[in-house]
Amino acid sequence: MKETGVITALLNALDAYEVICQPLCKASDLPRTSFDILMLLADNPEMTSARDIVRLLHIRPNLVSVYVERLVHDGYLERQTVEGDRRKVRLVCTERAVPLIQHGRQVQASFLDSLFDGISPEEQAAFRQTVEQCRQNAERLIQQAGRRSDTLKKQAT
Repeated sequence: MKETGVITALLNALDAYEVICQPLCKASDLPRTSFDILMLLADNPEMTSARDIVRLLHIRPNLVSVYVERLVHDGYLERQTVEGDRRKVRLVCTERAVPLIQHGRQVQASFLDSLFDGISPEEQAAFRQTVEQCRQNAERLIQQAGRRSDTLKKQAT
């Protein structure tokens, strides 16, 4: 597979995920980004801040604020102050979010089952390891590009 084929395959997988999630998002009257934020927080309890959401989902901070506000307003998230530092806020999924999260996990599992159709468990495990390594490499590239960008900005001034 050529380089563009790999990139196209990844984009097609994201498009398919969008289509698979659409009925759940529509039924719960949530934008897909709100759903993604909720699932991220539910599946990663150690990640509880808007900063974590920005970093992991690559959403602009002002948009994260809008989506989080809606999730709080709709009763799916609550803000809790962090003991010892009142400036920090922890985002926590509420009991109201549990059925939506469970349904979301079923949708995600069904999507992955369909995506991995015809792929052996060993190949799936290798794929997951490869994707994790690619994720780490991508984060490193982003950090390096950010440092380069900062250096160029300083040189320009």
